Amino acid sequence: MTPAIRQSPFACIVLAAGAGRRFGGPKAEAILPGGVRFLDAVVSCAIAAGADPVIAVVPSATSVPAAAIGVVNEDALGEQIATVRMGLDQLESTPVTGSLIWPVDHPLVRVESVLAVVDGGRRTAAPIVIPTFDGRRGHPPFFGRETWALLRAVKSGGARAVIRQLESRVLEVPVQDAGVIRDIDTRADLPDDHWRPSDAVS
Repeated sequence: MTPAIRQSPFACIVLAAGAGRRFGGPKAEAILPGGVRFLDAVVSCAIAAGADPVIAVVPSATSVPAAAIGVVNEDALGEQIATVRMGLDQLESTPVTGSLIWPVDHPLVRVESVLAVVDGGRRTAAPIVIPTFDGRRGHPPFFGRETWALLRAVKSGGARAVIRQLESRVLEVPVQDAGVIRDIDTRADLPDDHWRPSDAVS
């Protein structure tokens, strides 16, 4: 672990509890070309970037990688902000300065992009840091600890509403990684067979 990570530890909450109705099943269990589950790809990338702990909020009966802490959300059709809050509950007693909030349907993000987001937060103390590609905001965003009360209290709009509330203080970090904006919503969105699991974490 580098000195920077020791001084500014951060977590990751993987949002993987959804039913995946448009995909045809829970995306936590969906498989990328090469045989890697979405959930395993995201957890692996978060850990490679230095996140500790990694909280994976998943449906019941979903196997969670040993390196992550699994939390079961039985309400697969519920609001995503509820999944965020379940992850935050696991972090209250930790010393982390903030957390990535990473939807499992963005499993193609490169570790370099995650490191750029985290570094942006460390350098500027921005409460929210968001990667961008070609001018578009993507995932995973970083939410500093000062935003957690807002995430818990927001009535509607979830994390996006908190971003709008703090818009003037949001830091955008441009990255050369289309994975940050690649939402795999249906099976047609999957990468082709030439994609390798290492592409997301190299």
